[in-house]
Amino acid sequence: IPYEVIFAHKGFLRACDQIQYKTAKQLLLHSVDLARGPDGRMWVVNDRAQAPSGMGYALENRFSTSKVLPEMFQDINVEQPSEFFKDFNQLLLTSAPSNKENPTIVILTPGPHNETYFEHSYLSSFLGYPLVKGSDLVVRGGKLWMKSLKGLKQVDVIYRRVDDVFIDPLELREDSYLGVAGLLEVVRLQNVAIVNPIGSGILENPGLIPFLNNVCKYFLNEDLILPQIASWWCGQEKERHFVLKHLSSFVVKRIDKTHREHIYFCEYLTKSELKQLKLEILKAPYQFVAQEKINFSTAPNFVEGKLEPRKIVSRAFSIAKKDGYSVMPGGLV
Repeated sequence: IPYEVIFAHKGFLRACDQIQYKTAKQLLLHSVDLARGPDGRMWVVNDRAQAPSGMGYALENRFSTSKVLPEMFQDINVEQPSEFFKDFNQLLLTSAPSNKENPTIVILTPGPHNETYFEHSYLSSFLGYPLVKGSDLVVRGGKLWMKSLKGLKQVDVIYRRVDDVFIDPLELREDSYLGVAGLLEVVRLQNVAIVNPIGSGILENPGLIPFLNNVCKYFLNEDLILPQIASWWCGQEKERHFVLKHLSSFVVKRIDKTHREHIYFCEYLTKSELKQLKLEILKAPYQFVAQEKINFSTAPNFVEGKLEPRKIVSRAFSIAKKDGYSVMPGGLV
């Protein structure tokens, strides 16, 4: 993998380099957005690795649907995700650094203004773990503590819903009010486990996609089972020439921006906009990835009294177990 793919991505955090974890795997929680092509094949659209959202929504949807439409729900043989959440709970318990019998586990939320706050509070009540904000936690003597009416209580595991850069204002973004000052040092000392580890956002990098199949062959001696969308990283000369030559037929993204406003659907751009995009790519080619435009299959949606076709994406979740990963049956659509 070329250095620029890693070092030019905002997800690479120097402060997290060489941090060791006691957990069996480095990536404990992973979610992937899947879409189906017209030929029925499933495609990987995105990876989510730092604080993937949607597990709670998927669970709540199951409960709501089974209550609102019980007859229909029973007839379609939907597999319940109870085993998956049992595995998730076990993962949090076994992640505790000192293998405590009854570790203190908290869910760290950015707070009620976050768009997925409903899910944070839902999982907190479902799993039975306290929901805390950065201001509820404090670092003392190389350990992490939760403030309570009975004084300070040591925290062993954090299931975090705060993005990487906001987690420690001392070493990462100094303007963050969402994290805990000194938290990274506690992680280095292996006095607290964080799910997912800080810095795992680097894996959401679309610049990695063109190299994943070779990575898979190198480590597992096989091709990827689920295909990624054909992608060309512009940091390589041959690929860059190819992309610039056929630019109008691609979808272009920056490697460190995942928001929709940073995605260029080139077929809809004017000649001057295409020219501007070419100049931007040439200015910092390693920052851009071009992807093939794929038509995804549709599903009927009930909109204002009538059915309309809509493209859908399904987010699937997997969590680390001793010898592999446990995958949630179904997911968030």
